[in-house]
Amino acid sequence: MQSILIKFKLAVRLLLFLTTFYSLQRLFFLLFNFSFFKNNTFIELFTAFLWGIRFDLWIILAFNSIIFLLIFLPLKSSFKNFSLYYILTVNGLLTFINLIDIAYYPFTLKRSTSDLFNLITTGKDVWILLPQFIIDYWYIIFLWFTFLWLLLLTKKFWKQTYIPIHYNFRNITLYFFIYIFTIGIMFGVIRGTRLRPVNLLSASLHANPTLTPLVLNTPFSIVKTIGKPIHKKHFYFENESDLIFKPIYNVKPNFSVNDKKNVVILILESFSKEHIGFFNNNKKKSFTPFLDSLLSNSFVIKYSYSNGRKSIESLPSILASIPSLMETPYILSTFSSNQIEGLPAILKKHGYQTSFYHGGTNGTMRFDVFSRMAGIENYYGRWEYPNADDYDGNWGIWDEPYLQYVKNQLDKTKNPFFTLIYTLSSHHPYNIPDKYKNVFQEGEHKILKSIAYTDYSLKLFFENAKKSEWFKNTLFVITADHVFGSHSDFYYNEIGSYSVPIAFYCETDNSLKGIANIIAQHCDIAPSILDYLGIKTSMFAFGSSIWDTLSERFAINYINGTYKLLYDEYFLRFDGEKVNAIFNFKNDSLLQNNLINENIAVKEKMTKLVKSIIQQYDYALINNKMKVR
Repeated sequence: MQSILIKFKLAVRLLLFLTTFYSLQRLFFLLFNFSFFKNNTFIELFTAFLWGIRFDLWIILAFNSIIFLLIFLPLKSSFKNFSLYYILTVNGLLTFINLIDIAYYPFTLKRSTSDLFNLITTGKDVWILLPQFIIDYWYIIFLWFTFLWLLLLTKKFWKQTYIPIHYNFRNITLYFFIYIFTIGIMFGVIRGTRLRPVNLLSASLHANPTLTPLVLNTPFSIVKTIGKPIHKKHFYFENESDLIFKPIYNVKPNFSVNDKKNVVILILESFSKEHIGFFNNNKKKSFTPFLDSLLSNSFVIKYSYSNGRKSIESLPSILASIPSLMETPYILSTFSSNQIEGLPAILKKHGYQTSFYHGGTNGTMRFDVFSRMAGIENYYGRWEYPNADDYDGNWGIWDEPYLQYVKNQLDKTKNPFFTLIYTLSSHHPYNIPDKYKNVFQEGEHKILKSIAYTDYSLKLFFENAKKSEWFKNTLFVITADHVFGSHSDFYYNEIGSYSVPIAFYCETDNSLKGIANIIAQHCDIAPSILDYLGIKTSMFAFGSSIWDTLSERFAINYINGTYKLLYDEYFLRFDGEKVNAIFNFKNDSLLQNNLINENIAVKEKMTKLVKSIIQQYDYALINNKMKVR
């Protein structure tokens, strides 16, 4: 009996130690990212912490169960060494994965999932940038070694692990029931007590949904999304759902044919509205004087949003009107080989030359592969660029020389053409060429200096492009891939963290002027371009033309197991089963007054819409129905 008691105490001590060990990691996650959670009360944060222990226990028991089971066996001293090495190796690796999100969370606003490994193995960017990451995020390495040192303390636990056991009927029976009990407890924690096993969505059941990343831990998020297929959600009969929303958009042009104008889409890396002076009413120093001037002469959407939080999620939305409504980005998912007909493919049918210019290393985020799937004929990456001296040493070619290269290439391109240009210099680590380091001033945040450099690069591009014949007959669409570098309450929240510019500019079209007081999303860009060009067609799309007054205007995105819908003047949060919040975002931009028990009619209408969108999305992905046939 004494041996059982000693071993039981050892198991409890180890469990308490590991629980505290992972809770400390959650504390550091909160401290380093507190600006994203500061609008929550202390009670909400404390509650999230307590429920986070439940998910830590899942990781502890799932990966350390062999140790807890072996503790009750009559093993000799060799067990001590095995246990120490096992705990140090396994929990050391889990800790490193957990700590990565301290630095990565501001980019994605969610705990990393299994697609992180796909992203790492896509192209060579991560390995090229690894030395820079280590320099910029040295504190992650320091924290990791600190936690490894803490794990070494567990060697003190094994001083009395071997105590002779008398093998009689009573002892064997007692150990048998202890084993059954231990296995049952571990199974219960890992499986969960609800009808469905514990998963990412379970976190939102116990805390404010905005605190889901704090409740979860990264190893749990990764394990729960490895090889996870998307499960088709069924809320309505098919014909009933089609009446609410159908992802087939019939373009009925509001413009007469625009002489087959050229189209250039400019996707600006990390150009949140917050970084653009035009959207801030000159309240502070602008780092984008050229873009401010360009937008003043453009048709600008007031409430404009991305459909994702990552660069890799932007292309499907912009080129093919496919939002990011699952844990894994579409480009990295098992559905990436689905048949689609994106905007470039449709324009090719109408005689357009199609191209994609991105100064990044070929293969980056599989842009080259997806652009070909979407119908782009020619992809020009870093490998096609003629001067290797313009390589920034990290992501690719500096924006200034690359944009001049693009201009020269377009001079040689047959009209009409469709071109997508993706900038990159405003990406972490936000370096700019040495010759400009004393030209552009430092901002409140490091990203602003690189924003100013890219703005200057755009200025030179437009100045030189105006001298070319194709310029006056070209529609420019200006947007950003996603938001990053937030430094105000609004841009930290669930709406501001998706607020990117969407604007249309054509030097010879005076109708493209002013600000449209409507909602638009990345998914609306392709249908809007087709409308503007006067091309009558049908397109598989989760968006519509911004000039179509008969279509319902909305924006949708998904993160941390929750769908977010903006419609009219309201913002709705839906966890896949129920609505847990609705706000009037135009009057309550910081989302502080939950109207879930008010405006019932609006809530019901938005709930039907979001359910139909989800159902149509899942059905189209699973059944490869993402193309008009």
